[in-house]
Amino acid sequence: MYTFRDLLITGLLVGPVASTTLPLRRRATNVTSSMVSTTYGSVFDTEVTIGGQSFQLLVDSGSSDTYVMKTGFRCFDKDDGLELTEEECLYDLDRTYNISDTYEEIPNQIFGIQYGAGLASGVMAWEEVKIAGVTVPRQRVAIADKSNPMGDGISSGLLGLAYPSLTSAHPANITDNSTYYYNRIPYKPLLFTMYDEGLIADSYFSHVIARNPTNQSVGFGGYLSLGELPPVKHSDNWAVAPVEIIDEIPLNFTSYKRTISYWALTIPSVSWGRNSSDSKPFQAFFDTGNPLSYLPGRVSIPFNELFSPPGVYSDDLGAYVVDCNAKPPSSLVIEIDGQKFDHNSLDFIYQTGEDLCISTIGVSERVGIAGLPFNILGVPFLKNVVGVFDFGRDEMRFANDVHFDDGSTGTNTTTGDSGDSSDGYVPGNGAGRVTSGGLAVAGIFALAGYFFTL
Repeated sequence: MYTFRDLLITGLLVGPVASTTLPLRRRATNVTSSMVSTTYGSVFDTEVTIGGQSFQLLVDSGSSDTYVMKTGFRCFDKDDGLELTEEECLYDLDRTYNISDTYEEIPNQIFGIQYGAGLASGVMAWEEVKIAGVTVPRQRVAIADKSNPMGDGISSGLLGLAYPSLTSAHPANITDNSTYYYNRIPYKPLLFTMYDEGLIADSYFSHVIARNPTNQSVGFGGYLSLGELPPVKHSDNWAVAPVEIIDEIPLNFTSYKRTISYWALTIPSVSWGRNSSDSKPFQAFFDTGNPLSYLPGRVSIPFNELFSPPGVYSDDLGAYVVDCNAKPPSSLVIEIDGQKFDHNSLDFIYQTGEDLCISTIGVSERVGIAGLPFNILGVPFLKNVVGVFDFGRDEMRFANDVHFDDGSTGTNTTTGDSGDSSDGYVPGNGAGRVTSGGLAVAGIFALAGYFFTL
C-alpha cells in the first residue's frame, strides 16, 4: 500500500516561456465541462476525447501534459519494479486508448514524467483532442504504455493545466528515469494551443470545486471552464495577483533558466483558530491535483494542534492523523491581494473510507526535493473559491462566497452530466475499484502520485 510519504513533490521541469503569437480568430462563446469527484472528494476528473475516444482525465493545475493510457499498457510496482496486473494500476480498463486514424507519432521523442507515487512513460504524438465541445485537430499529447498504480478507478490519464515549462517530452535517446527532471523538450499544452488557434475567447481557465457529503466516494465535482467563468454565484470582488517564479527551484532543474512554471504567488499572511496568525510572507502554488495543502511548519504544526483531540503526526503516512469525529479548527484564513479567504471547516479532515482520517493541512518542510520545502494550496483551499488562471496576462484571480445552483456553498446535488445520477451511473468503473459507496483504499494512496507535480 502506498503511504502519504509517497506524496513527494516531483517534476521540477522548466523550460522556455509560452508563445505569445496572436490568434487569428476568436469564438463568441466559450466552454464549460463538468467534473466528477472521486476518492471522497479529493480527486477531480473531466471528460476529454482523444482520437475520437472518450476518457475521464484527472484535472491537474500542477502539471502540464495531457496523457492517456494505451490499451495493453504495462503496470509496475513503484518500489520493486515487479510487473503487476493492469487492474492494479487502477485506471478505467474499459476506456484506454487505441491508435486512431488521426494519430501521428512524433519521431525522436519520448514521454516520461515522475510523481510521488511513481512514473508514467510512453511516446509523444499528434492527435485530435476535444474538450467541452472545442476541438483541436492536431495537439501534442502523450500516449503512456507504462505506469505505476496511479489511477482512481475512473480516470484513464491526466489533463495538465500548468505552463509549457512543465511539459515532459524528452529526447528519445535518453531513457534513464533519473533524467525525467531534465533534458526536456518543452511544447505548447492543450489550453495554450486552444487560445493561440482562436478556439477559446480568452487566455484563461477557471474552476470551482464542489464539496461532496462525508463518506460519498463519487459525485459531482464542480466545473472546469475555458475562457469563461463557471456557472455559479460568487462575489464580484476579485483578488488579483501576478504569477511568480518560485524562488527555491534550483537552476539545474530549470535548464538554467528562470521562468514561470507553476501557478505561484506570495502569501503575505495567514491566520487560524481564534487568535493565531503569521505575517512572514511565503510563496505557494495552487494545485487541483493535491488533496492536501502544505504550509510552513510555523503555521501547519500549531494549526493541527487545534483539532480536538489534537492531530498526531505519523512518520509512516507523512501526515497528521486525526479522529474522524474530531472538532476541527474554526478557521484558516489566507490573504491574497489584501482580501481574506477562509476555509470551510468541513475541508480540514480527509476521510479515506477505511476509518482512517488525516488533516488536510500538511507541513511543507516534511515534503520536497533535496531538502527544499514547497508550499502548496490544494483542494482544501480551492473548494472555497472561484479560481481564474490567466496564462495570457500571467495572473490569478480569486472570488469568495461561492454558491452552486442548489444554494449551497460548495456542495451540489445536481444530477445528469455530473455523473452522479439517480440511477447510480458512475463514469468509468472499468477498473472495478469504484462503486457509488466506496473506492479501494489502495487507490486513494496510490493516487497521491499525481498530486505532487513539482
